[in-house]
Amino acid sequence: MTGRVRQEWSRRVAAEYGSAGITAQVLAWSVQAGLPPGLLYTANRIVRDELDHARLSHEVLVALGGAEEPVVLAAEDLSVGGTLVDVVVRNFCLGESFAVPTFERMRRRATHPAVRPVLDRILEDEAVHRAFGWDALDALLELAPTLREHVTIVLPGHVASFDGYANPRAAPPLTDEERGCGLLDHAEYAELFQSTWTGDIAPRFVRRGIPIG
Repeated sequence: MTGRVRQEWSRRVAAEYGSAGITAQVLAWSVQAGLPPGLLYTANRIVRDELDHARLSHEVLVALGGAEEPVVLAAEDLSVGGTLVDVVVRNFCLGESFAVPTFERMRRRATHPAVRPVLDRILEDEAVHRAFGWDALDALLELAPTLREHVTIVLPGHVASFDGYANPRAAPPLTDEERGCGLLDHAEYAELFQSTWTGDIAPRFVRRGIPIG
């Protein structure tokens, strides 16, 4: 299997494990903020989901010949700065909403027998994670309506943090084998980001009284 495939799945292991750490922090903050029990239970589930995704992604990495591929994960990748609403907006309303169509595209193209079942599981969970983000934002806005102004101010910066997806970089085209292992071209990431922002994410913010510049 190509080095690009092994590197991509190594990054996914790190990303999923990092998401578990971030969500654990979100859960603790949500308890402190007094969010409804249903959201707390879902956040707890998401921590478990992300740990499962990390384990499953590592199993894929090994199956693709990457048992010796390093998984780089720094301590700062397991936590986030800012406030609860910042993390909810950036990592869930944006990140998880973008993840759903991205993993759907990966799953649709995947043909490798070790890859497809893992993408099936991740995609099923990502829809729950996306819903948590918007439900948590609604709960926070109900608790503190003045947060709407804060989100309006910080939202452009959070969107800009996804610049690596929104602006494709030049890279050699993927092979059919690489696509079958769940990889996407940079141009596909950019197309998915723009279409998801325009058709799904931005309208959700507008419906919540958060204007898009």
